[in-house]
This record gives sequence, C-alpha cells and structure tokens, in this order.
Amino acid sequence: MAFTPDQEAWLVLMYVHLDCNNFFVSCELVSRPELKGTPVVVANNNDNNGGIILALNQEAKAAGLKRGNPIFQVKELIDRRHVTVIDVHHNLYHEISHHIMDVVKQTEMVLNFVQYSVDEFFGEMPDDDPVRLRHYLQQLKDLILQETAIPVSCGAGETYTLAKTATHFAKRYAGYRGICVMTHDKREKALSILPIEQVWGIGRRRVKDIQQKGIHTALDFARREEVWVHRLYGVTAARTWKELNGQPALTLASHEKQKSIMYSRTFAHMTASREVLKRELSNYATAAARRLRNQKAICHTVSVFLATNRHRDDLPQYSNDATLRLQTATDDSAQLINAVEHLLDRLYREGYYYKQAGVILGQLQHSAGIQLDMFASNQAEDASRQKRLMHAIDQINNKFGTNQIHYAIQGHDAQDEQMAGFMRPHRIEDDETDD
Repeated sequence: MAFTPDQEAWLVLMYVHLDCNNFFVSCELVSRPELKGTPVVVANNNDNNGGIILALNQEAKAAGLKRGNPIFQVKELIDRRHVTVIDVHHNLYHEISHHIMDVVKQTEMVLNFVQYSVDEFFGEMPDDDPVRLRHYLQQLKDLILQETAIPVSCGAGETYTLAKTATHFAKRYAGYRGICVMTHDKREKALSILPIEQVWGIGRRRVKDIQQKGIHTALDFARREEVWVHRLYGVTAARTWKELNGQPALTLASHEKQKSIMYSRTFAHMTASREVLKRELSNYATAAARRLRNQKAICHTVSVFLATNRHRDDLPQYSNDATLRLQTATDDSAQLINAVEHLLDRLYREGYYYKQAGVILGQLQHSAGIQLDMFASNQAEDASRQKRLMHAIDQINNKFGTNQIHYAIQGHDAQDEQMAGFMRPHRIEDDETDD
C-alpha cells in the first residue's frame, strides 16, 4: 500500500533522515524474539575467541556496558548480568538494510531516498508543515517496523545536517516518540543545546581547538562568521556552518567522515573454489584500499563475509563472516589483502557453493592520525616506503586505467570497480549512532 502525500499541500523541500535503532542487535532479535527485553550485545570475533562490543541494546547499556568494550575485560559483568553475546553477521544486516530501502521506495513518499549507510537513510519531502511531516514519518516508521521488525528514529530539517540533528533529539528524548521535525523557528533553540562535539561534520581532532575558542554548542558555531570558519577549518567546516544556518551545502558523497567502506558481489555463477574466492576478495580489498587512500583515510578493522544461495533449497546452506582488528591502522593494499586471505581461511568450508562475498573496511580515521607500533623496529621507514609505493601505483592506474598494475593474487584480468560489484561506500562516523 502506497502512502502518497497530497501534492497540492506540498510547500518547500525538507530533508529527512531515518536511523535504525540499535541496528545490529535489532537485526539479531528478528530471529530471536525471545531475547527482547534482555541485555544483548553484538561482538566481532577474533583468533582468541574474544573481540569487542560493536552494538548493544538499551538493556545492555543499562547494565553498564559500552560500545568498544573488549569482551575479556567485561566478561564478569556479562556473566553476572546474564548478557547474551552474539557474533556479528554483516551479511544479515545488509540484507535487512536493503529490505528497508525497498519498503520505503515502494511507498513513493520520499523523494531521492538513498541508503547512506547500513543503518542510515536520507531523502526529501516537499512539505514544511510539521504536523503533516510528522504524520508521514510516523507512517514510514510504522511500516518499516511492520515489514522488517526494525525500529527506526526519524528527523526532518532544512538541510541534511539539521535532519540528522533532529534524529539526534528524536532518539534521546522520549517526548518525541522517535520523530523530531526541526522547523525554521525551532532551529536556534535546538542548536543552543547541542554540544559542538555532537555536530555532524565536526571532526574529533578539531573539537578541542574549537572549544578553546569559546565555541561549545552548535549555535555558538553557527553564529560565527563564515569567513572565519573557512579560514580556520577549511571548506568542510564551512559547509557544516552553512547547513546549520539552513543553507543546503552537502551532497551525501561530499561528507568526509565515513565509518566503513564495503565492496561486495553477488556472483553470476556460484563457486566452490577457494582460489576464486581469494581472487575476488583480493580485488575487493584492493578497490577498497584505493577508496581509502582517495579520501586520505586508514582503517582499523577488516571484515569478510561469505554466503551461499539461500534461494537454492536443494543445496546445503552456509553463511558466515569474521573481523580482524589490525595491529596498526593502514591503507596499504598488500596488508589488507593479507588480512582478507587470513579471514578467508577461517571462513571457507568445502562442499558449499558460494553466491556472495564481500570485504568491509571499518573504524576509519584520517591518515594523519596513524599511530605506529612502538615495539616494531623500522616501522616508520617501512610505512613511508609503502606509502610512496601505493602513491606511485595509484598514479599509474589513474593515468592508464584501473588495475593496470595489480597484485598477482588478483588474477590476470583483475576486475575494475564495476566488474567487482561495487556498492556505495558507507558511512559517516559519529558518536550519535548506536552501532
């Protein structure tokens, strides 16, 4: 059933933002409803069967757990509070995310609706009436819950940044009941109580410096002169300043703080070959590394997932994923390929025909913030040499074509981004997200 707003009532464009609540945990509870109301965390695994908490529900937060807690450090608390720990399943989360996309698009309520990350979506509604907007967003919220069992919070504002800010309030204040519409007349009041470190687009490395200049809230920042912001903090901060002042200045691709990058492919033909999977995943890792370097970022984690064809009931089914935390964050293709090979060895099972595989680079940060291993000799020199090598390879490939220079493991016909089944990179890192 399509919920189409009355076009005669449409006035001016408002941006909308949908954010899935406790997304990883919510996905797991779809198939384990008996755990609802109990503390649940999702954690990545590693070679020592440990890992860290990636996501948790409100009950787990109330128990004293936090995202990023190493499991071994909080094991006593987990046991004492009877917390259920579930391994991360990236493939499942992306399937449900795509389902949410389909559900919303079928309503034809939201214009230019896009998946910005695995748990976040943006779109537009040509109506600035807060009552009607809230009504439409409530319909979307209810429909998504009905069709996918995933709870979402919604925000609307004059820009992408203000829409995301509205969602921030929707998630934190019960009175909004999961929906906040930030109209022009409410903007200043909302920004006056939003700490500067919570503003989407203000990098963590800048927060301390900004605060030292007497800017403690989003409104403090918005009231400064644009020229001053641009001179001290550059074009990205200037775009954020415009957005906070109700002037659309961002495209979804222009935001610099992505949290993860994924390359994935659904194969045209199933394969049981470890070597084929190794070649494909190496291509994905190389393409993702190139994307990292283009945005001057490095990653702390590498994840790999495999899945058989769930539509083939006549074949044995298997899907799994694993995550490796790197000793030192990197953008080096060779190191990422090695990590992917290691993870594939852990995940691969003989006797299965695989239909899908993917690589996810997570926990991104700016490459200027790289921290080397203090116990590794000559690491700075090695890192500098590898950086020069990656730069040279990128320059040659940019000039003569993608993968003109590539690693032998990628095969003789190393695939470009289109052949590798590129999926849009996602997503912006921020402290507001639950996952």
